Amino acid sequence: FQIVDRIRKQGYVTGMTGDGVNDAPALKRADIGIAVEGATDAAKAAADIVLIEPGLSVIIEAIQRSRKIFQRMRNYCIYRIACTIQLLFFFFFAVLFIRPSDLSDGADDEKNFTLPVIAIVIITILNDGTIITIAHDKVIPDRRPQKWDLTEVVIVSTLLGLVPCMSSMLLL
Repeated sequence: FQIVDRIRKQGYVTGMTGDGVNDAPALKRADIGIAVEGATDAAKAAADIVLIEPGLSVIIEAIQRSRKIFQRMRNYCIYRIACTIQLLFFFFFAVLFIRPSDLSDGADDEKNFTLPVIAIVIITILNDGTIITIAHDKVIPDRRPQKWDLTEVVIVSTLLGLVPCMSSMLLL
């Protein structure tokens, strides 16, 4: 317990494995307490993670899997924000600046840009359909733990949202 406490006070993230009653306080104090296979009920109750297979290799697999999940969540957030920015700005600028009467031969009496509801539904379904691929994305987990960098997420998603918005506006 005292070793874990001292390491934590130095600012390090601590992990502790244990299987007995004597390990329970340290498992509880550590940032990540891991009770190994065959541990006592006290160790299991104090731990954050309980291994049900023998050996410690499952810890490495769990870390790699969780880092992949983090990458996919990050990719999902970037994609979702970029799609929202693209659609929001496209419709905003289309409604403000595009006049169908300027684009047609005068046969159309509409003065404002309109889009049928079914078109919005189809666009939304197609955008949601593409997001399904992120669940099976072959991400490469980082060797070191990552944290959310919201500045990076906002910058990347804004660029990825504005570029197709501008290209859509140019195609009109």
